[in-house]
Amino acid sequence: MLPHIHMPWHFTIDVDWVPGSEVGLAGLLDFCDRWKLKATIFVAGRFAETYPELIRDCRRRGHELGTHGWEHGGLEQDEDFRSASYDRQRDWIRLATEAVEKASGVRPKVFRAPSLWISETTLRALEDEGYRYDSSVPSRRFDCGFGRVHYLKYFRAPSEPYRLSSSHLRLPGHSSIIEMAPSAFLFPINMATLRVFGLSIMKWMIRRVSQRSSRLVFYCHPYEFVHAHRQSFPRNMSTWNRQGMRPENFSLLDAFVEHMLLRGHSSALFASSFRRRLIHGVTRPRVDTRLGVPEATSVCAEKGMTKLTNVG
Repeated sequence: MLPHIHMPWHFTIDVDWVPGSEVGLAGLLDFCDRWKLKATIFVAGRFAETYPELIRDCRRRGHELGTHGWEHGGLEQDEDFRSASYDRQRDWIRLATEAVEKASGVRPKVFRAPSLWISETTLRALEDEGYRYDSSVPSRRFDCGFGRVHYLKYFRAPSEPYRLSSSHLRLPGHSSIIEMAPSAFLFPINMATLRVFGLSIMKWMIRRVSQRSSRLVFYCHPYEFVHAHRQSFPRNMSTWNRQGMRPENFSLLDAFVEHMLLRGHSSALFASSFRRRLIHGVTRPRVDTRLGVPEATSVCAEKGMTKLTNVG
């Protein structure tokens, strides 16, 4: 029997601006209901503007909403927060923030940069727009030519939550924004890795990540659960990625979530997990009622599993 390690686990969804992928997001919401998961959902502004009722449904079901660029996912030349000017970045963030707020009635306070392309300029823009949390720094990740992270600037950033530094995002500092990097062991802990390498390799990667981090951040995209020919992508979307898109991926995700719950990982949201200040570089759980986000709850499988303790 697997040990219960009671590790907070952030199940996150990156909603790109991909017409046709709304079917995948609706399916993921039902998936979360079935497994009693609360997700942090990072939404591109154009998606929120186009499908406001779906974004409202995310909120009604108790999920946490963040932003993920303005038109990310629908562009040949994607929004690049590594090199764009401060004014351009703030404009993208402001447009996305307003779109998600208009759709959901709640102003988002958590951000994930498109393709995890982020910079110190992005930090300034996020601070000025009132954000509190970020999950963009590609700590311990390098995609070796397969994904979108091909730079090592932030590779040695902490895997634990930390306050960002305005001088270098790799370093802990005194920003008002708390960073919780997406989990990686060279390759990311995400749905694409699960699809390509399978569950056994993913289990091994999670064990390695768990040796140096007190929490885990997983992410997936709605378009991964819809056949590619039913969606509209830029021409530069990779062929291998398109070929792996199918509704049957929900079965693979089922197996992954069951494994996580059997290990004792507990569903957590950003706002209900992190205090406004860090002590010795490590956050301690607290419910942030100012964002109106429900406390992260424990989850259990439908059958044959023991109910897990709430660990925030």
